[in-house]
Amino acid sequence: MKRPFMLCVLSLVLAAAMPAYGDIARPKPSPEQPKILLHTSLTIVPDTKANEARLQISQSSLQELRAALANTPVERSMAQSLTGSSTRTMLAGIFMFLSLSFAGVWLARSVQIRSQKTIAALLFGTAVISAAAMMVQANAGPPSSFYWRRLPQNLSKGAPTNGGIDIEVVPDPGDGSGMKLIMPTRPN
Repeated sequence: MKRPFMLCVLSLVLAAAMPAYGDIARPKPSPEQPKILLHTSLTIVPDTKANEARLQISQSSLQELRAALANTPVERSMAQSLTGSSTRTMLAGIFMFLSLSFAGVWLARSVQIRSQKTIAALLFGTAVISAAAMMVQANAGPPSSFYWRRLPQNLSKGAPTNGGIDIEVVPDPGDGSGMKLIMPTRPN
């Protein structure tokens, strides 16, 4: 009887002693180095007439990039798979339209005449607010050259600059250059 009791006490002491090293931090995993898929040349050209930054990729560089990307595994996130499907987007829009239509008809028929005016006013108010939201979201904003205007100062400071860019595929140039970045600039 004494022996099983001592074994239980010993196992409890050992179990309590194991978490004693819990305050030591785990080593941080080393960050994975990015894999170089393609090495090509890049020419940066300032253009005072451009409104949008453009990256011109030659057809041969694009083919090399496609070949390199074909060997890389692609893991799409759930959001990417949902937003990439136009069929799902159309079906969601149709079902939202049908649900609002049926709910409006059901609501209009199920209430008395006095409350129908109130419901009509609420629906009209919702439509006005929705139209205002669409107008606000459709606002174009400043041109792309506005975002690139501080590029020289940010490069000298070592700070990043964000802005939009259009990607174009162009025929292979005769000089052998792979890619060309055309930056919008404004004369001072």
